[in-house]
Amino acid sequence: MMKNILKNKRGDISITILVMGILAICIVAILSFSISSKSPKSDFTPSGIIEEALIIKEKINLYSSLGFDESEIIQIFDIKYDEKLKIKYVLLENNSVRVRYNLPE
Repeated sequence: MMKNILKNKRGDISITILVMGILAICIVAILSFSISSKSPKSDFTPSGIIEEALIIKEKINLYSSLGFDESEIIQIFDIKYDEKLKIKYVLLENNSVRVRYNLPE
């Protein structure tokens, strides 16, 4: 029986190619994960800016419920007005990320 296994050469080539392909894919995956984990982008924080915009919205609601005038709130939070769209917004920037948060009426 051992002699029959050694004589069967047709299946060996395809199995060898399959195993080498799987090894190559695994090695490439491991290298790509190790390279990507070495250089994280520290300036990419859009979730922090979005949370900050939501906090500013809540602060505006608090100030208006406390009785502040609209002109005072606009001055405190640097609220801008878009003439074209006729809406108020807050513009926040963090490195290369800019968020324009439109305020509800």
